[in-house]
Amino acid sequence: MDPLDDIWARWAHPAGVIDRRADFRFDPAFYARTYPDLTGDCATLRRHFTDHGQAEGRHATFYARLRAQAPHIDTALAPLITDPALRALTDAGHPGALELAFELIQLGAPVDAQISDFSMQAYLDWHPDILAARMNPLLHYLQFGAIEGGRRTLADLKRSIHRGGQPLRADRPTVLICLDSLTDGDLARTGRDLVRQARQTHNVAVALHDGGAMLDDLLTDCCAALITAHPLRDMPYVTDPAFAGIDHAILSGVEAMLFVHPLVAQGIPFVTYVHEHADCVHPARVRTVASFSDMLIFASDHLRGGWTGRLADVGFDMDHDSAVIPPAALVPGRVGTARQQAARARLSAVLGRDLSDLRLICGLGDLGWRKGSDIFAQTARLCAARDARTVFVWAGDGLNHQDMGFGIWFDQHLHQPGAGNLFVLPDGPLVAPLLEASDAMFLSSRLDPLPDAAFRAVAHDLPVVCFNGATGFADDRYRPSGRITPVAYADPSAALEALLALPRKTGSDDPVPDADAGIPAYDRIRTVLQDRLARQRNFVIGESAIDIPLLFTGSSANRPLRQREREKLLRYGRRRLWRDVDEARATIAASDNWIHRRLRIEDYRPLPAITADLPAFAVHIHAFYLDDLERSLQGHAAFARAARIVITTDTAAKADRIRDMGATLHLPVEALAVPNQGRDILPFLRLFAPGGLAGDDRIWCHLHQKKSVQTSSHGDVWRRFLHQILLGDGDSLSPALTRIAQDGIGLVAPFEPHFVPWDDSRRRLPGIAGRFAGPLPDNPLLFPVGNMFWTRADVARSMLALFGPDYPWPNEPIPFDGTELHLIERLWPAMAAQLDLDAVFLHKPDEPRV
Repeated sequence: MDPLDDIWARWAHPAGVIDRRADFRFDPAFYARTYPDLTGDCATLRRHFTDHGQAEGRHATFYARLRAQAPHIDTALAPLITDPALRALTDAGHPGALELAFELIQLGAPVDAQISDFSMQAYLDWHPDILAARMNPLLHYLQFGAIEGGRRTLADLKRSIHRGGQPLRADRPTVLICLDSLTDGDLARTGRDLVRQARQTHNVAVALHDGGAMLDDLLTDCCAALITAHPLRDMPYVTDPAFAGIDHAILSGVEAMLFVHPLVAQGIPFVTYVHEHADCVHPARVRTVASFSDMLIFASDHLRGGWTGRLADVGFDMDHDSAVIPPAALVPGRVGTARQQAARARLSAVLGRDLSDLRLICGLGDLGWRKGSDIFAQTARLCAARDARTVFVWAGDGLNHQDMGFGIWFDQHLHQPGAGNLFVLPDGPLVAPLLEASDAMFLSSRLDPLPDAAFRAVAHDLPVVCFNGATGFADDRYRPSGRITPVAYADPSAALEALLALPRKTGSDDPVPDADAGIPAYDRIRTVLQDRLARQRNFVIGESAIDIPLLFTGSSANRPLRQREREKLLRYGRRRLWRDVDEARATIAASDNWIHRRLRIEDYRPLPAITADLPAFAVHIHAFYLDDLERSLQGHAAFARAARIVITTDTAAKADRIRDMGATLHLPVEALAVPNQGRDILPFLRLFAPGGLAGDDRIWCHLHQKKSVQTSSHGDVWRRFLHQILLGDGDSLSPALTRIAQDGIGLVAPFEPHFVPWDDSRRRLPGIAGRFAGPLPDNPLLFPVGNMFWTRADVARSMLALFGPDYPWPNEPIPFDGTELHLIERLWPAMAAQLDLDAVFLHKPDEPRV
């Protein structure tokens, strides 16, 4: 019996095809599809091929036809084979081996990846152009992809997996530790330490976006490490046993956020070990880890406090779902007299200055604003006039006199008169003698959660001076150690006073007293995660009514993944999307905030375009972009019913084009060129200034032609969603036109299925909170997301008055959230409530949002 038949049966039977296709050499489905002149069952088709088709030059399999057209495919196919038996037959030139390999791969998952380095689905996922072209992935690779280069296969993915030095033990659970990179730094060292600690009790798999200097060191402590810049794309196709059966995972740092996607997709519980200040991380990354982490672990109380507002934005339960676990304990050490003297002698020779009897202050870390290297230099300069026998030495990389961001300015410090007490050393072998020789460390960082430098300083018997509000070392848990002296934030004079008040370090050859280093951070993290999972009582199964992508795409194939992400959000009571409109209504009804009591959600019911009883209304459009303006004016019957259409733009030439559009369409268009300041909302508000163009018109609709920060197609859908709900379409009118005219209504806007919080606008709240009749809520819940709405002139005038006539509005461009202009978007319901008016939000579930 041909050994190829055994291989076919071994794989085709579990794949469920053996009954209809006993022989890989003939594919009845392919034969019938390729030759539609033939009919009959599988046996009939097989007889036709044997009796007639083969002689007629007909092909029995996809491989046979393709090879006849492109014989070179064998050159690309052979290297893909990984099944040992089939590989041996292929290498031996056994007839039919390559055809068998081809037909097995064509069976798809899981057979393709089990016998080869090719996955049909992975190739489509990795190369969307092939998916869009509806090409057979194996055909494309063999004919074109292997020749083009740059087309990834599973072989490329396998080369991204590095073997570790630890065996994979069946008696141990596996933890996945995810890192951003292993470039030298506090984050990399913390991640490396977690891996070292975890290996004592677990198999450790590591996934990281990028390698770095410490990769070889890390590999000694793990079973395997995967380097991938696209975790969601790659991880489903990783077959290495070290990544199978993962019990739980740790994201070491928010910058490892992209690993959230595959972890949620695979249902793996995980914590994010937060080392970054919230203000130093992109808000989207903060929202993602806060929404989907089973637990957030913070390196310090100071760090946790800085995340409070951001966590409230997604309904994160700080008490139940977060904990503070420092990466290490402050463990004091001793430096012997001989070591201290030898270190000073070595540094004296390097720096060209006798340090034997001087006070030596050290700083560590990459030179930059965050580390406060400039403050370190300023303090040294202040000290030069105060105490000539004190020297400041910084050890770290990043000194570049051509760097306009920082280096050129720091270099000026080093070359000014009076800077002779300031020295800079590179990171490397001189750091250890610097710590041994120094009397104190100045931790000059502006924002630095728990830098490794301070742990190393204390281990070398150094006291540390730092800034309040800048680092977790100023927390109460570290102050009692007697090793930390916090001073006023970013105050070099206060820092200098504290440094000079410290006693000089005297070398001691006494043994170091035993110090409790505490339970390793990994063990504590694992324990709090297990406790949190055990306490979970709310489990949610099934889809939500609102199906909008967050982590995964909106494709039908990803629908189960979107369901999984929604289930996790609902399980923990976190909000990124409303589950359905009833949840939004119930949340509003349950709130006792004075603004929320004036919110309503109503179903969208279109009005006929010929509706006679309409109020007089005006429409304002800010049209920085004109490409879709004419189509928009034509596409909504409401424009023909408007008493006025005021369109603002940024140049006189654009204003002329807009007037021509209005004349062509016979619409009452008024075009006004205004300064390009304030996005779309400031041009609208300025219409309501004394003597402004708004005049006595009472009801206004505000729209804009602003494009989305995402793709233009996404922006078009988003803008259509808002315009359709506010205006209607070409054959009907929106009920917003009549609702805004009713007594007690001050604002009408679309109901937004996303749960959009204060976000970065929260930082502006203290400046305006006292100007309202009551407290602003923790979350706005509903507001006109996208800044398009119907309102009354009195509400708009009050909004403008909230800031006053001479308010210093930010100039364009404004590429970030958190300005007053984004705050205004969230304040419209509050301003309506201030005037004793309701805000109505129209729900139109059949209108696509994305």
